Amino acid sequence: MSLETEAASRWTQYQAKSVRLHEAQGFSDVVRLVAPLNKELGEELKEKYAKEVEHYEGDKVDVSKEAKNLEEERDLTVRQADRFDGGEGLLEIGLVICSIALLTKRKGFWFGGMLIGALGVALAASAFLLH
Repeated sequence: MSLETEAASRWTQYQAKSVRLHEAQGFSDVVRLVAPLNKELGEELKEKYAKEVEHYEGDKVDVSKEAKNLEEERDLTVRQADRFDGGEGLLEIGLVICSIALLTKRKGFWFGGMLIGALGVALAASAFLLH
């Protein structure tokens, strides 16, 4: 959940940067229209807003990459959690089958429960191999 929240926060930041970029581009357009009236001030403002546009375009790319990385990390964590949950489920089923072996005194249930429990451990351990 934490990674999901961080990724959503980064996408919100990306949207804010996009809005600021469009505002800076709009101001830059207005300055181009007004610049001929006062050339010195016009050139100064053109330079200022050109720098802002460049800054926000670079920031958008950085924030976008960070959000995508967080989403990839979140997806990996979800896949690992699914394997851990599946492994736990198989271990519990193996435990129940081993309990049946105690009640019925049949070795088949014991070996079956141990096999299912071992599969559960293997499934849970495979979560560490995901990338």
